[in-house]
Amino acid sequence: MRALVFDLSIPRYLAAKAAGKRFPALYDGAPSCLSLRDDEPAPALPGDDWVRLRPILTGLCGSDLAVVYFKMSPAMSAYGAKRFVMGHELLARVIGVGRGVRGLREGDRVVVDPWLRCALRGVPDCARCAVDEYATCERAGTGPRKGVMLGACAELPGGFCDELVAHESQCFTLSDAVSDARGVLAEPVSVAVHAVLRNAPRRGERVLVIGGGPIAFTLVFALEELAPDTDVTLVTVERGQAEIATTLGAERAWVLADEPLLPRAARHTRATVLQPELGPGFLAGGFDRVFDCVGSRESLADAFSLIRAGGTLVMVGAAGILRDVELSHLWTKEISLVGTYSYGFETWRESRARTFAITRELLTGTRLPLERLVTHRLTLDQYRDALRMNLHRAQSGAIKTVLAP
Repeated sequence: MRALVFDLSIPRYLAAKAAGKRFPALYDGAPSCLSLRDDEPAPALPGDDWVRLRPILTGLCGSDLAVVYFKMSPAMSAYGAKRFVMGHELLARVIGVGRGVRGLREGDRVVVDPWLRCALRGVPDCARCAVDEYATCERAGTGPRKGVMLGACAELPGGFCDELVAHESQCFTLSDAVSDARGVLAEPVSVAVHAVLRNAPRRGERVLVIGGGPIAFTLVFALEELAPDTDVTLVTVERGQAEIATTLGAERAWVLADEPLLPRAARHTRATVLQPELGPGFLAGGFDRVFDCVGSRESLADAFSLIRAGGTLVMVGAAGILRDVELSHLWTKEISLVGTYSYGFETWRESRARTFAITRELLTGTRLPLERLVTHRLTLDQYRDALRMNLHRAQSGAIKTVLAP
């Protein structure tokens, strides 16, 4: 079958890091670790309770770009296979079912929770899986079926291919009322739902969301759906991104080029600007809660300077390599710094529910135009165009790019 394969090679990694800025093909072309292959074997069903899937649409994630362009911390390589078929944001059609499958049938349209847990590795639960926190499965880095998820596991391909397999429990059927464009967003929406439910703002809190990518926008959406009695501000760099944020529920969206951020935030939160003898100013007072959906040194600096003492700073998604981060405000303001990356089970309406089940309910019932986030649809053959669009968002206008097989 055809599949987009990442095959880590240290010599190719070193060549890309040395000369990739001048020769981008060292990252995503013929000399790179990435290739579209026609001879990848179709996976066999691992058991009777697994299903065979054909992708309808697969989203290109920021973490995919981080893998291809080596922006991810090298420490993360311990959790994945060296060679794997990419793609974990999956909308697919069931094309075959194992003998033990009861809840799915051929023809069903499903979204897929790609995360792997001990039960899907065929081993007893680790300490994290035993309490349903499978996003932090302790066997992700050792195996069997090494890798955190479909799309980072050698034995179980992701969605950038013609065919894949998933366990029945990973698949959530969608009603016909949910469009493909909305359905393919289930995975990033689940990231946002998890971040909000695990760090729920209280009524009346002033919340800041930093970022202009899919996670930032789905975070705004999740706040509107799950914590509507909060005041949400989004900070981004593109004017078009600001307009989309307000349609998804943000009370306001600030474009960095319009006005310096610090005095604007001070007026909005009625805070005081403090100016040290050297270095940038910061607020005494500020936002109650900040969701940083960028994860750069600059975005963290903004977050620390704009959050009030005793506030909560949530880093959402996969941050890049962070060097020389100023952490003084972490302790002088006694800020709670929280990391959140994926999803699993949540406390929802006084019971426990899978994050994907909550997301499915939101996707089905919302009136917000979430599907507007899907800005580009390309074929698998156009994967390099898709990657470049996301590298140069200001020129392409890309927010969420999806590939069809």
